[in-house]
Amino acid sequence: MKKISILIAFVMLAALTMLSCNNKPKEPTQEEVQEMKQALADSVLAQIDAFAEEYSVASENGFIPMYIELTEKEKQIKPDYLLDPSEASKLVTKSQKVSALSFYSVDMGVRKIYGMPTEETKEAIAKLAMDINYPFDMDQYEAGIPVSERLRNEYEKCKENGDAACFWQFHYAVLIELSYILVQNPELYYGKISDEQSYSYHQIIWNAGIDAVQTLAKYDEEMAYLIELRNKYSLTKSVEEREREYATISSSKQFSIDNKDKLIARRNAMLQ
Repeated sequence: MKKISILIAFVMLAALTMLSCNNKPKEPTQEEVQEMKQALADSVLAQIDAFAEEYSVASENGFIPMYIELTEKEKQIKPDYLLDPSEASKLVTKSQKVSALSFYSVDMGVRKIYGMPTEETKEAIAKLAMDINYPFDMDQYEAGIPVSERLRNEYEKCKENGDAACFWQFHYAVLIELSYILVQNPELYYGKISDEQSYSYHQIIWNAGIDAVQTLAKYDEEMAYLIELRNKYSLTKSVEEREREYATISSSKQFSIDNKDKLIARRNAMLQ
């Protein structure tokens, strides 16, 4: 899917805003367009910067598979629902590669706690990160750098690359994969996280991610597509309903079980 440059969208929207303001027929000057473009850009970037900080801080206490401890008995039943590393070579579009890169980054944590091989997954991550120029730092990931610090570094590098939207595309897919993992074995995974962790993941982290994607969707075609997919596989009709369904571990687990097919379909759609 062809991506529309956020910068170009800012210019277009700024020009339209200037033309329609107070029904004035006067054509805006280049200087006026530039000023409006800069003001709009600064406003949007300030919003997504705030969402990135909220997301990073909350992620420190969310659902992180690689930090879960399994018993030897639990490790015996290996997961068969993780994305096969060989799929990386079959992907064509940037959107597919961003989603797969996200999935592999989550899946690697699952492989670690089960004592499964990770080399092929690491190779897939390295390949995809290079293909799309995404700053996934494997060294920081494996060194146990605090999640909030790692995410801040990642976000700043995406901004330096002129593609802050890609950070949110990546992390929206991370959230999708985490939901997918949870529903594959809800009795196990929900039994390993606290109410606070569940709340951070289902409420704070998800809300920050969705708010950022919705903000960028006005200017970016790929972000707009994510919202389209979200609406297609919507689990709740309102913020209030979402807060109610994810209020406790028990309600979160049951809601995930009730929506298992939709959660799986939503995740698989990200690779289409």
